[in-house]
Amino acid sequence: MSPLSRSLAARWPRPGLLLLLLSLGWALAGCGSGVAPVLKIGLVAPFEGRYRRVGYDAIYAARLAVREINAAGGIGPYRVALVALDDGGDPALAFDVAASLVTDPAVVAVVGHWLTPTTQLAQRQVYAPAGLPLLPVGVSPFLPADPAGLPADFQAAYAAVTPFDEVAGPYAAPTYDAFYLLFAALAQAEAQGQITRVTVAQMLSDVEYPGITGRVYRP
Repeated sequence: MSPLSRSLAARWPRPGLLLLLLSLGWALAGCGSGVAPVLKIGLVAPFEGRYRRVGYDAIYAARLAVREINAAGGIGPYRVALVALDDGGDPALAFDVAASLVTDPAVVAVVGHWLTPTTQLAQRQVYAPAGLPLLPVGVSPFLPADPAGLPADFQAAYAAVTPFDEVAGPYAAPTYDAFYLLFAALAQAEAQGQITRVTVAQMLSDVEYPGITGRVYRP
């Protein structure tokens, strides 16, 4: 377990059983009777095309962060599920996938899109009008980070969630830090009694987190 997840584990007890389903579009969700309620977090990045390296760095980092938070007990009574969608680095596709996230009421926040044109278009035309909070990656403080400077335990944990023990690239750690910042905001919203898009956006405006790339916050 990483130093970051150890700090969270002190707050959230470990569960006896974790159910994760990997489905189309790299979506992770819990299901079945008796399973804890689910909070969905969107991840949008280019998984195909010219910028596919960005997406594959990001998806494994996101999977690692979600796996760790659920192993530490989740957010209050909630499990966290990842809904990962490909925008191909294309603004038109970014609009479409952002719109699909907005229509799912279980999606409480989005991490994305890594590229300035896709991020700005999705935020301006989709997320902001719908009140769905976006944590933009690809801008400070979530900029590409030299993998050589990352903690060894993070690199080992990252390799363990990849299919072929791949190494973390420059987009892995910023994505991981973005998810942990979002987890902190979700925990604060839950502590105040309600996790909604509105309360998550409010918490993200104030929260900071000591990430592996440095102190992170919502730009």
